[in-house]
Amino acid sequence: MTELSANEDLKATGRVPSGCPVIHLDASPPLEVGSHWQKANELREESPAFFNTHAQGYWVFTRYDEVREMYQHPEIFSSESITPWEPDPVYRFVPTQIDPPDHSKYRQLISRWFAPNAITRIAPEAHEIGRRLVADLAPAGECDFVTDFAMRLPTEIFLTIIGVPGSDADLMGPWVEDFFAGFGGDLAQQEAMGAALGGIRQYWVEVLEARRGESAPRDNDFVSLLLHSEIDDEPLDDALILDILTVLVLAGLDTTRGQLGYLFRHLAEHPDDRNRLLAEPELIPSAVEESLRLYTIIFGDGRKVAQDTDFHGCPLNKGDMVYGLVSGANRDPRVYDRPDEFVVDRKANNHLGFAGGPHRCLGAHLARMVMRVAVEEWLKVIPAFEVASEEPLMERGGGAMLTLLSLPLRWEVPA
Repeated sequence: MTELSANEDLKATGRVPSGCPVIHLDASPPLEVGSHWQKANELREESPAFFNTHAQGYWVFTRYDEVREMYQHPEIFSSESITPWEPDPVYRFVPTQIDPPDHSKYRQLISRWFAPNAITRIAPEAHEIGRRLVADLAPAGECDFVTDFAMRLPTEIFLTIIGVPGSDADLMGPWVEDFFAGFGGDLAQQEAMGAALGGIRQYWVEVLEARRGESAPRDNDFVSLLLHSEIDDEPLDDALILDILTVLVLAGLDTTRGQLGYLFRHLAEHPDDRNRLLAEPELIPSAVEESLRLYTIIFGDGRKVAQDTDFHGCPLNKGDMVYGLVSGANRDPRVYDRPDEFVVDRKANNHLGFAGGPHRCLGAHLARMVMRVAVEEWLKVIPAFEVASEEPLMERGGGAMLTLLSLPLRWEVPA
């Protein structure tokens, strides 16, 4: 990340107004934990908008109101591309990259599978998975929380709700990791990213084949449901089904893994908050929401401009890319009291951790449930724990979703 720099040649082209700051910001390299949020704070307080010369160049909006407004107007800010350094991506995420009105058709098909009643249905199994994973780890007195728990728990729960074996979590983890290494802008990882996409899609190809030709959908089986569903009176073809299943894997597993890592790092380093949750477990949902706000894993969110417009003084042309700095918005002091503090019982918390508008995360209910299960089941068995490293923790670059690369924890094992 470089400091703000004047770029008079760029401004002379008329593409950037003379009063708009210009930066060169590449958020893809891994940094020490917290560096991305600190940078987002600095940018937000410097200016509500920048032009970033990274890649082909794109606008960055840093404050809560502007980022929320971007989410609320898909007719201007299209989800055709969600990574501003890649205006014409080779992948297609459904329904993530489908704009209204067609977006609602796909979302309605998928969202009922992740609605509150569906999440309630699998909650007992989710708690059972959580208890088993914690029980397996507890006797060791230490673990790498990211790989041993934070990735495993949401993956097993996700596969359970989809209706495939939870043991396939061993396959999904490496694929997700390789995909996001390339997705975040590291060109050296593009080959691994492509191979990961291929692995995920082939997995679902085999799941589809096992269900093809059945006369009725299987109970509690999402893939079987898709095979028996229609949109606009037409059955879903295999390519569309694979697009849907692939995005659910990528959007659902890495995000929850990242969020759990930051929440448990906080609890390890702040025993007062941890002890309060032990004494008042009814505050766990509030703590989850505060983690989603303060430690948001979304550094920023890209959109493609669908029509010429002036947005808060910035002239946007059709085809331009923009970037809403979610990490800056979620700590905006214009919106939040004590914005840089973890307030366990924060009352008003309308954060953008799940994005907003029609593309608001459809897996939000599942993610919240997984995080609550993680905290509840962990604290029952391991009420006191700490970070087991003297070295600074590192996080993946903000080009993709932030996540701790490792979180070594340790605790005392009862004699």
